[in-house]
Amino acid sequence: MNTENRNVVLKLVDAAHAKVESFYPETAVYKGTPEWKEKRRLLLADLALHLTQDALKGETINEVKLKSHLFAILKISAEFFPEGNFEKAAALVDETIETV
Repeated sequence: MNTENRNVVLKLVDAAHAKVESFYPETAVYKGTPEWKEKRRLLLADLALHLTQDALKGETINEVKLKSHLFAILKISAEFFPEGNFEKAAALVDETIETV
């Protein structure tokens, strides 16, 4: 992907990112409520957009930022699918964050 195309995609991602963040609740939400679940879904989308930005910004990918966003995505995914292996995957990513 050339720089011009990358910038086009990043502009769209930035717009989507701003839109997702605009939907965050303005009042406190509490764990276990439907509002909490919706907020976590928005956060998951927000982090996925950050991951896209990590992949496309600059000439190289920032490994620390990439791992941090992957870790957060896996931790939130584990909340939605506790029977899955997301928590284990997050722990593996977390181990490598410390060594970077």
